[in-house]
Amino acid sequence: MDAEGSSSTRPYHEPKPALSGHNEDAPENDPWQDAWDEEDSSPALPSTPARINLIWAEAFSSEGVPGAMGNNGTIPWHVAEDLRRFMALTVSHPVIMGRKTWDSLPKKPLKNRDNIVVSYDDEFRAPGATVADSLDEALKLASTPAIPDDGMDRSEIWIIGGASIFRQCLHLADSAYVTQIDLHVPADTFAPDMDAEVSEGQWKLAEDGMWQAAAMTQEERAAGKPVTRYRYLRYERREAHE
Repeated sequence: MDAEGSSSTRPYHEPKPALSGHNEDAPENDPWQDAWDEEDSSPALPSTPARINLIWAEAFSSEGVPGAMGNNGTIPWHVAEDLRRFMALTVSHPVIMGRKTWDSLPKKPLKNRDNIVVSYDDEFRAPGATVADSLDEALKLASTPAIPDDGMDRSEIWIIGGASIFRQCLHLADSAYVTQIDLHVPADTFAPDMDAEVSEGQWKLAEDGMWQAAAMTQEERAAGKPVTRYRYLRYERREAHE
């Protein structure tokens, strides 16, 4: 997830004091989950209107359950086309993530983006990123122009993980960009069930991409590795557009 240029940072945004009663170091089975431990918390919309997009890749668990996002803090696949798409969609925009998603990034901050990390730990620092004490605060920061101007396009905000942030943003987001990977993998982290959201009338499938074959290296071909298929799905929240 690397791109040419430097990341946008806004050091004048200071993290707020931690909320009482939160244990940042409590063990969790969700390596992509952010610092939130109250799933019913509902952040408010940012004061400046902006389009909020969710983006993730998912496969199937070993048991066939869809929405598998990761296992033990890792993504058990590599699809270069998906990484390039992620870069192209999110570049020059604010990206919001939880602390564990930040920690999992192989290179950070994500360049040419305004990186905003949600953490309740008032001692936590993320070099090259702005730390927010809540998702609500992160959305407000993402919508607020930087001083001096950093060239970010704040008409769109991208939520990139983890699983808890995705669930909390479902009622706020306008779109969800999902890459479906045709693999069965061990998984302990799952994305929101978008099929259920569509069935309940909250979301609609706006784009149903065709299956494509991921590129393979010569070494993978020589080793007889099977071709990995993937496709792009885009969902739109009905309440946001109807």
